Amino acid sequence: MRPIHQKPMACFLCGISPERQVYQIGSWQYYQCQHCGLVLLHPCPSEDEVIKSYDAYLPVNTGEIDCWKKMIAPVVDVSANLVLENSKTDAKRLLDIGCGYGFFLRKMTQLGWQVEGIEVSGPGRDYARQELGLHIHARPLGAMAFPSEYFDAVTLFYVIEHIHDPALVLDEVYRILKPNGMLLLRWPHSTPVVKLLGPLAKKFDIYHTPFHLYDFNPGAMRKLVARAGFSAIQTLIGGFTLPKKRLHRICSIFFGYAAQGLFRVSAGRLLLPGVSKTTIAFK
Repeated sequence: MRPIHQKPMACFLCGISPERQVYQIGSWQYYQCQHCGLVLLHPCPSEDEVIKSYDAYLPVNTGEIDCWKKMIAPVVDVSANLVLENSKTDAKRLLDIGCGYGFFLRKMTQLGWQVEGIEVSGPGRDYARQELGLHIHARPLGAMAFPSEYFDAVTLFYVIEHIHDPALVLDEVYRILKPNGMLLLRWPHSTPVVKLLGPLAKKFDIYHTPFHLYDFNPGAMRKLVARAGFSAIQTLIGGFTLPKKRLHRICSIFFGYAAQGLFRVSAGRLLLPGVSKTTIAFK
């Protein structure tokens, strides 16, 4: 992707033009809103460029796909339990937006749910269709025209930070959810780690520049979800991934368990900065 916008974007949550730069790699820069703490990529690629970039985002090698499955498995299990324990509707129809290879959808079918997915990346979509036999759409949510009040749950795993207009997407999610329907968002909280690492952050490129257009914090995420009309919003840890690289895996396990422990002993009041989080909410 190439930078195309010449002026910094205003924070879409606050309307304030962010001035504090927190990270730069090449011509790409990340700025933080002084009011809500949302971090935004500047210059921001166009929506078409974002969608096209995902043609090569997911690996096609069988071994790499298997590593991906192992990496996300703990989050899949925890998230499936969250949906089962918190679902407030009698029916079981679920949409996973940005479903990747379909591992979460496969888990939910095993639990008796009717599922559909959206995946703009060809490799992920093809694997989910051909290997797992899932019903996967190729077009973005805004182009699908699902009926109103159609799904009992909608999930997005590591997707909201990639979306050009997160507010517009959540408005559409709210429309297609049934009353009492459940939203589940899994998202990275990378900025505290970027600030802690300082110059070393460029070595790891935690933002996956320029794929992450935003980096949320719990307050900004609550504001985004509430703006779409959702209630009973709760952010929690929701498990942790198991990356392929040994050092990354060790760090993920250590900080994942630390985050879970802190969350439990504080009765859900304390969320360790820098680790991925899960937000659930209801229509």
